[in-house]
Amino acid sequence: MSRVMIAPAFLRRKTIIVGIATLLGVLLTMVFQPVFTTSGAPGEAPESQIMEQATGVVFQAHPTFVKFPPKRVKKHGVWFVGAGLKADQEVKIQMVWGLEGMITDITSVLEHTDEERGGVFANVHGAFAVGFDRGFRSVDQDFLFYKSYEPVSMRLVDAVSGETLAVAPMVICGPAEEEPWCGVSSDIVPLK
Repeated sequence: MSRVMIAPAFLRRKTIIVGIATLLGVLLTMVFQPVFTTSGAPGEAPESQIMEQATGVVFQAHPTFVKFPPKRVKKHGVWFVGAGLKADQEVKIQMVWGLEGMITDITSVLEHTDEERGGVFANVHGAFAVGFDRGFRSVDQDFLFYKSYEPVSMRLVDAVSGETLAVAPMVICGPAEEEPWCGVSSDIVPLK
């Protein structure tokens, strides 16, 4: 065979091999292309993932570390704030305290509740803010903590289903300021 005849046969094989390799490269790129971006930018995430991250309920007590007043300070107490609820959702606030884990519903003694409907309801944005002053009367009238100043757990509960939606810590420093957290505690705040 002459060299002239071998060259076209060799080129045809090389063209076929290059074509197959290119096709395999395209197929592999399609198969292994990432479905999710690695940047973490929410605009690039699928909608279901964005919605999953945005559905949490937030619940806080302010201040979190509270100095129990030796004498009653009128119109002062603790604010409870929450967000992430459904618009107009009714909630209750419970306090869990003591060795036995006693649960006390404090919803009926909160300030700034919906007076017409008689409870705590989320606004159109799914948020609320209510005040709690009844637990912070003078030491002699302490009907809630019974002079047992410790961390307590505040629960935000759905008023209809009874499901616990979120919890918030509240740490009480007694009037004698003997507890180890008293150095960071704050006075009760105005509610009106």
